[in-house]
Amino acid sequence: MASITTNIALNTATFSNAFAHLKDRAVKHYMFRKTVSELRSLSRLELADLGLTYSSIKSTAHEAVYGR
Repeated sequence: MASITTNIALNTATFSNAFAHLKDRAVKHYMFRKTVSELRSLSRLELADLGLTYSSIKSTAHEAVYGR
């Protein structure tokens, strides 16, 4: 009987960790899309002031959100 209780507790913890991981990925994806959207709304001059070009928006947003 103890092994069943342990397995249930382990499965609950595993599910909880998986849900937290999915939630973290969803939040980061939302932040990435929002960052890209905000950067795309800037003019070329504003992007240049930030040291960015239109073609570097996605990579800059990815680095800002995911840190890679």
